[in-house]
Amino acid sequence: MGILHRPFKTFNHFPNRQGIIKRSVLGQGIFRRFAGLTITHEPNATRNNLFCYTSGRWLYDEHSQLSRRYVEFNVQALQAHASRVLGTKCIGITKLPEGLYNKALSLEMEGGGEVLARIPNPNAGHPELVVSNEVATLDFLRNVLDIPVPKVLAWSSPSSESNPVGAAYILMERVNGRQLSEVWATLSEKQRFGLVKSLVEIERKLVNIFFTGIGSLYYKDACPNSYDAVDKTQLPILKQEAASRFVIGQTTERSFCADERQEQGVRGPWRTAEEYLTAVARREISLIQKCATHRPQDVPAAVRRTQGAINNHIELLKKFITLLPYILPTGEATRPTLMHHDLHLDNIFVDSADPTKISSIIDWQAVYTAPLFLQARFPSVFDCDDPYPWGAVQPELPDDFDNLSPMEKELARKAHDRLRLKKFYELASRKFNPLLMKAMDAMQDDDDPTSYIFYLVGQSSSDGLVPLRELLVQIYEKEGRRQGEEWAVAFNEYENLRAQLLGKDGWVSNEEYDEAMQIYQSHKDDLEALRRRLEQLS
Repeated sequence: MGILHRPFKTFNHFPNRQGIIKRSVLGQGIFRRFAGLTITHEPNATRNNLFCYTSGRWLYDEHSQLSRRYVEFNVQALQAHASRVLGTKCIGITKLPEGLYNKALSLEMEGGGEVLARIPNPNAGHPELVVSNEVATLDFLRNVLDIPVPKVLAWSSPSSESNPVGAAYILMERVNGRQLSEVWATLSEKQRFGLVKSLVEIERKLVNIFFTGIGSLYYKDACPNSYDAVDKTQLPILKQEAASRFVIGQTTERSFCADERQEQGVRGPWRTAEEYLTAVARREISLIQKCATHRPQDVPAAVRRTQGAINNHIELLKKFITLLPYILPTGEATRPTLMHHDLHLDNIFVDSADPTKISSIIDWQAVYTAPLFLQARFPSVFDCDDPYPWGAVQPELPDDFDNLSPMEKELARKAHDRLRLKKFYELASRKFNPLLMKAMDAMQDDDDPTSYIFYLVGQSSSDGLVPLRELLVQIYEKEGRRQGEEWAVAFNEYENLRAQLLGKDGWVSNEEYDEAMQIYQSHKDDLEALRRRLEQLS
């Protein structure tokens, strides 16, 4: 039975808005410079903008979304602490473009120095865990694996008695080099290929280190219920003492910790892939049960579910748990591995003189160890949506290229360039990081439903029961081809329209809000009709 809608292979997928609403989040990296909010004397009205989310709007449930991103802190205390750390006066603070989970601030120091501050929003998870995990991760990467990441100057959790800021925060050095997004358009193909080699070498270091469990990194003295992070004997002698300071504790993975998921309780750590994926399925069951009784008032009817659908959905997840031991990959593909999940142009800095060399990788908040087969993916900086020839096949220009118009030829050349870069990454990884590619190979069979189901289960509470039921049907081979395809077609129509109208949670930029709301209002009846059709098929 063919699948007509392929889910994003990640637990934290954000469907792109295409066709009806377009937006770009590329500029949300915390180090991108812009005409931001700058404060020197801190009037209350301006200071409040530091606490609020100001980078976009939501089409529904906006009050709740904004409250999850509102965090107050003592601005003067933050500036005073930065002054103590650098030994010079802080003379200004600039709010940088914010992501969905953090406030990012640039603190200008007398004499031209600068300190960067990150303050997690409430929706990022428990602030003490989020900050202590990020600090420990940066320390481990920098001092155990020799991976270029920002240097932490100071940090504190909100529960610390010596924290006058009143919120969790991290102070770090501004990284050297230039943001890749600033120079990408000027790079030759040869330079981009050189950059691929640099990133593959960093990923090789991550994949080759064997972690003892699935969860997130912490300092040993701050996390009692934990495992030693690594078997130190796999490291050079000079690195073993540094590695002994770290443990694997409960995960800060977004799907376990963000928003209402903070209340689910069980966050590991886990020893095996089976334990971890069982916890994922049970988490989704809890979320579905909670949503049945605690829906936001202004969630559109088109994304609500009936009680019958909820009960069926829970039973499907229980079937997945029963099936899990029989469908898991085996061997090294299940080993716990730490990977960066968002390697886009704004999160990579390159050497100013030689852009093939990576000077720093930023934004390691909420990274976690997980089975390698779930972590293995193309970095977004080298990924693309063009049809991709997997394996030894080289991308080529279209057969009818000579008959295309000049504009079509230009588009075809750009697509070919993207595919060549992606192919070079694949081949470089096959040579220098073969374990990663072996895991990716195992998940590339589009005719095997198990190549989708592990990812789909992790987002099942938001995606609904139909795609999960389709894949389970294929695995059990209990249903006929016609019915399964009918589900897939219906789900594809519903999901495409929902993603175009609402994205993941209704977010749009400030500039697009009025137009987006008008479009949503004009199409919401269509979305409701498609939702009802899905329920009938379920």
